[in-house]
Amino acid sequence: MVKASEIGAVDMMCYLFTPERERQAFQDTDDDSEFKHMGRNQGREPVQAPGYTPQQYVAQMDKVGIDKTLICTGKMYMYRKRKPLPGWYNKLEEVVEVVKAAPGRIYGLAGYDPLTIIKSVREVERAIKEFGFKGVYVHSYGYGLPPDDRKYYPLYETCASLGVPVSMQVGHSLEDMPSEMGRPIVLDNIALDFPELTLIGSHTGWPWSQELIAMASKHENVYLDVAAWPPSWWDPWLVREIDGRCRNKTTWGTNGGIGRVELNFEQMDKLPIRDESKRAILRENAMRIYKL
Repeated sequence: MVKASEIGAVDMMCYLFTPERERQAFQDTDDDSEFKHMGRNQGREPVQAPGYTPQQYVAQMDKVGIDKTLICTGKMYMYRKRKPLPGWYNKLEEVVEVVKAAPGRIYGLAGYDPLTIIKSVREVERAIKEFGFKGVYVHSYGYGLPPDDRKYYPLYETCASLGVPVSMQVGHSLEDMPSEMGRPIVLDNIALDFPELTLIGSHTGWPWSQELIAMASKHENVYLDVAAWPPSWWDPWLVREIDGRCRNKTTWGTNGGIGRVELNFEQMDKLPIRDESKRAILRENAMRIYKL
């Protein structure tokens, strides 16, 4: 049996991890913000993470068995206060600096704000053409706009023309944001309108994971990822699907939780899936989709 830690995994969904970003997320966020309220709902007070320099992060990647990481340029919005969420709404330059510091190991994903369409599309084009970013990551919940809203369509047209994928969180929102924005079934409309655009539904789509499996099975251009969810939480039918018809359509990511990777890989090694499925999910699919 091949071990997950020996495959050279590709983390296709990670957030910016620098000390400055961690400081912004903790100190600059309102006390009743979505993320601090989320932590308290789970019975814990928010704690500022120390963050990593690019060199420190690459060392962590080597330690746990990650070969390459894709960093999202977050564009999260506060649903109640209707403004960018500090620490989670990043400047392009912040991610560019990290990518440049670790060539061949860390890559960038652009972000998109559907309330500033022209500005955002131009930034996406710049990120991809000038800095070699590999795609776009979308977090729609705070805007109150589902991913098939017309305000996202200029992004999809741009990415289809540039030949890069768009990944997006689907499923429920753990933050205090409306979960209905994340129903995976909305991928149906986007895939039909943009059959040449690669779409990735993130976070397994729970509690509508079967919708996400259905979309990945129906559309050639729709994929899914299991980022953020430890393998011990995966439903048996999800394990069966990613070892079967969705083996070549599933990717993996940390969702920024590199400290949990060793445990997650141990759990994945205990799953009843084939070695070829493990290689495809942890590395081969992302390498192909993102042209790494």
